[in-house]
Amino acid sequence: MIFFIFYFLFFTICYHYIGFPIISIMMYFFKKNKVRKEKITPFVSLIIAAYNEEKVIEKKIYNSLKLDYPSESIEIIVVSDGSNDKTPIIVEKFRDSKIFSLFEPQRKGKTAALNRAVGHANGDIIIFSDANSMYESNAIKMLVSNFYDTTVGGVCGRKSIIKNLQRESSRGDSFFWNFESFIKTIQSYVGSISTGDGEIFAIRKNLYSLIPEIVINDDTAITFNIVEKGYRVVYEPEAISWEEASTNIEDDFNVKARMVFGGYQTLCIYSRMLFPPKSYFAFQFISHKMLRWLMPFLLIGLFISNYFISYGFYIFFWLLQIGFYSIALTGYVMRKNNHEIGYLYFPFYYCTMNIAALLGFIYFLRKESITSIWKKADR
Repeated sequence: MIFFIFYFLFFTICYHYIGFPIISIMMYFFKKNKVRKEKITPFVSLIIAAYNEEKVIEKKIYNSLKLDYPSESIEIIVVSDGSNDKTPIIVEKFRDSKIFSLFEPQRKGKTAALNRAVGHANGDIIIFSDANSMYESNAIKMLVSNFYDTTVGGVCGRKSIIKNLQRESSRGDSFFWNFESFIKTIQSYVGSISTGDGEIFAIRKNLYSLIPEIVINDDTAITFNIVEKGYRVVYEPEAISWEEASTNIEDDFNVKARMVFGGYQTLCIYSRMLFPPKSYFAFQFISHKMLRWLMPFLLIGLFISNYFISYGFYIFFWLLQIGFYSIALTGYVMRKNNHEIGYLYFPFYYCTMNIAALLGFIYFLRKESITSIWKKADR
């Protein structure tokens, strides 16, 4: 029995990191479903979610006003519900520049704010963005060109991380988002991507469904709602948004824990679409996302089961695991003592994010509220 557990966990981990990408590449070559694109300029509503973003909101507004898109075909809505800094005041300064400010003193969370903003939007296409995400000038043109294809209900752009060695999470974030871009590109050619990214995500307004306010991963919920209605959510790598990485690992840790909490919510709310997996979308979501959230449990299970198989190669493999986690721990100790951790960074970062995933599961079990676990990242 212990051998079965060991090999089941071992091959599941290998499948997530190696097997699924290989299957995705094979699907890319054998089942291409390219999007038909044309230059179109539908009326769009750019919705910027901004909670206490006084440090970046002015820069974001200027960035939005300079986008290469017909001014008569775009409206910009900034929703800053619950902000108790200068964010609403700064936004109001741009009222003459056709910036529409939505502000309510009560803080209900980002999902509630987006629901309210969409209700005020006039665009045929809604584009969701964050205050710290700066768009390339042609980003909206590249996004909306995909909507010429009537099978497309949503389009996700490329989130890119600005390289900045002064920001501790830069290397880890850059690697993660480059890998995500690779996977999304392949998924988009086959059908739908696993989930859009709230930093740069466009949808047809008539496909938007109100999201329960308790939902944390609003972009994932939007993706599922679109796919359930029979449309595709595709990836547009030429529509690029730029943002700084987190200034420190603690910010990344908090974000990861919150997103994994939201991931478990997704599994419960949309279980009808996932279990059993009746579509390729469900298969890839489980392979790409669910296994990532479960990875801490898989790694712990592998380590414990390996302990009980104490001979030959199994001892060597167990010692390899001990070595890897020792390197990560060494990185943690060095960092805590303000030393440069160099090549220890990636083992340390990997283990830290998996510990954050464990915390996200605890949040889920406790049924924490969105506002209680949300921590403002240092801009």
